[in-house]
Amino acid sequence: MTIPSRPAAHAAPATHLDAPDDLFEARLAATRLRNLLRLNGEFSAITGLAAALAGGPVARLLGTDEVWLVRSIGVGLLGFAIGLFLLAGERTDLVRRLAGPISVADLLWVAGTAGVLALGLVSGTGAVILVAVAAVVLALGLAQLLARHRLTATTALVGAGADETPPVEVVVLRRSVPLSARQLWPVITDHGLYARLALNLRSAEALTPSGPGFVRRCTDAAGRTWSETCTLWEEGRRFDVDVDVSPADYPYPLQAMQGSWRVEPAGDGRSTVTMAFAFQPVEGLRGRLFAPAMHVVLRPVLARIARGWAHHASSADRGR
Repeated sequence: MTIPSRPAAHAAPATHLDAPDDLFEARLAATRLRNLLRLNGEFSAITGLAAALAGGPVARLLGTDEVWLVRSIGVGLLGFAIGLFLLAGERTDLVRRLAGPISVADLLWVAGTAGVLALGLVSGTGAVILVAVAAVVLALGLAQLLARHRLTATTALVGAGADETPPVEVVVLRRSVPLSARQLWPVITDHGLYARLALNLRSAEALTPSGPGFVRRCTDAAGRTWSETCTLWEEGRRFDVDVDVSPADYPYPLQAMQGSWRVEPAGDGRSTVTMAFAFQPVEGLRGRLFAPAMHVVLRPVLARIARGWAHHASSADRGR
């Protein structure tokens, strides 16, 4: 998948979001690994905060008198979590290289837990807690290794092409819909409907007729506006847009944003709807904080849009 195939006139050339399929897949693989590292960091932060701030109660729950050790481990986990958060926003090659040692550290945590249990150093309740934590850590460690392997394979095809700073991240949502592409295309290209379904938008107004090179103006709930220009149009199948992030009141800390909407026949009267976004945050802490928030917020919004499209297309078909 390419997002998009041709740059809009206002796109900043330094962002390099116009990518062949191999580069898109490399960015997608890197995004998956980044999000696993963020999830690992969030879990480490939660457990670290509990141990550091409530060392006494946690120690009693585990069945040990070593409160200082519990608190020390908690502080160490908080440091580990900060490191993971910072790494997730770094360039792709660094993420790929350090994800291996991080997964090894996760596996060592699991091995250490096994040693503590074998020596009987905690209570029965403590054993259950440690096993539960170790299971999550093991799952994250193995998932990171698999994601790193996939990233290594994809980056081998594009070299340093995906090694941007700040990194370009990708969100993709695919849904199978029991309707034909012919039924879905009119609702997918309905700008007003898109705005009603997208929770962050108040309106999306077409400034030019839909088709190659169309321009639409989007307004969010706070009244801030920006334009989106079509960079690829395949009638009945797909269109891509480049978002103009240059307005001073553009609401998101991004230096580039592009989107793609696609519907493809899947046989037996069904279709596959795909929505994909590539975005590059601004430099600095604000951009690093926004990137994971973008992933958390955007996926449920896209899922809502897909459901809304299917509902409206089905209703329109029944009304004919």
